[in-house]
Amino acid sequence: MEYKYWLIACVGFVILEILPPPTHFFFVCMAFGALGGAIAAVFSTTVWLPWVVFAVVSVALTPLMIPLAKFLFTPKPHASNVDALIGQKALVTESVDPNKPGVVKISGESWRAVSLQERFEKDEWVKIEKVEGASVIIRRPS
Repeated sequence: MEYKYWLIACVGFVILEILPPPTHFFFVCMAFGALGGAIAAVFSTTVWLPWVVFAVVSVALTPLMIPLAKFLFTPKPHASNVDALIGQKALVTESVDPNKPGVVKISGESWRAVSLQERFEKDEWVKIEKVEGASVIIRRPS
């Protein structure tokens, strides 16, 4: 009969994990400990054994779940906006000289393009090296 209380505790810990603020798997460790306590209560008549199983499983899982929580909940840096253009290929739609800017098409969008040293003809593929204001600096793809 004592195993039912452990199952209720297990469900309670899962509910606490779901509710805000996020606890990053702390109550999941407690829920697994309570589940272990319920299993121990089914197979043993001693009162202290489920408590020991609960404590050991909860404490053992906590350091294992911390790296998992950090991996899952740490934001991954990624390029956005104009920073995402750097390194992309572009198609020259108006020729570009070192003295005269032209136009390139990047993912369907037209951008003013500047070349620092080379000349690029129409329909030539280039690579975006840098973004400065509303212009992109282009170079030959390597």
